[in-house]
Amino acid sequence: MHSEIEILYTRYAQELYFYACSLTKNTQDAEALVSNAFFQLALQDPFPEQIKYWLFRVVRNKFLDTTRQNKRWHWLPFEVTGQKTSETPESLYLKSEKYHSLYQAIGQLNFPYKEIIVFFYFLNWSTKEISEYLAFTPGQVRTLLYRARKILKEELPHD
Repeated sequence: MHSEIEILYTRYAQELYFYACSLTKNTQDAEALVSNAFFQLALQDPFPEQIKYWLFRVVRNKFLDTTRQNKRWHWLPFEVTGQKTSETPESLYLKSEKYHSLYQAIGQLNFPYKEIIVFFYFLNWSTKEISEYLAFTPGQVRTLLYRARKILKEELPHD
């Protein structure tokens, strides 16, 4: 029988890891953030009511604390490795350049725009989930999504 922590880890670790990677752009730092979040959860008695959002807040807060301590922060593009594809090298290069531009543009967004884009498009959270996590109304989330997309549209090269 699995412990409750193991079940929660299985349920949320991948999403948390992706979120942590979007913040740190470093797999080791992302793993450390996720590990720290579950360690903090194990110390809670009783567990928080909204465990998923609590874990995301722990990851975010620890990242912000570390960032403040280091007095540095930068956004680097994800690197997709180990994927087999039938695409030509030219099309892969063009696609990687587009993704690179997109990640750079997302990296230039301020909070909460950056978080909302990551949650909505990369983690497939609904506006309701995002609003619960960020303590905004769903209308505020939709407005922020609209503004973030508008900023990205202005920043990205037009093909």
